[in-house]
Amino acid sequence: MAKQSAGAASGEGLEALLARRLREKGLRATPDRMRIFRVLARSAEPLTVRAVADRLRDDHLNITTVYRVMELFVALGIVHPVIVGHEAVGYELMAPFRPHHEHFLCAKCGRVVDIYDCPFEEAVAALSRDAGYEVTFHQMEMHGVCQACR
Repeated sequence: MAKQSAGAASGEGLEALLARRLREKGLRATPDRMRIFRVLARSAEPLTVRAVADRLRDDHLNITTVYRVMELFVALGIVHPVIVGHEAVGYELMAPFRPHHEHFLCAKCGRVVDIYDCPFEEAVAALSRDAGYEVTFHQMEMHGVCQACR
């Protein structure tokens, strides 16, 4: 059930999907957008804007560009924000770019653990069915102390 994400492959399939999503919105798959996407696709954990910029330092990509691309990716449903490191905001890919999962955040060390196959999914499905809502996205965070910190 709980495991750390291995990170989605950054193969041509995901990049083609991203390019198609951008084109559908009248946008181009620019080299900067693709580089940022690749960094996120290779990461096993949510990344802050600073972490993405640091990983792209050799590409001379400035932090302002990373902020703008992250805002665009959030607006298009490509990434979503996740609280990391006791108050910092990280970003990770959403479905269909990465399987949906929930998060456990350690209150002591700040570690984020991805939880797949969470029973919460059943509750979301029941709410959708019983109340007539169409849930397009949800996010759940559980906070506590990880095994290493206990």
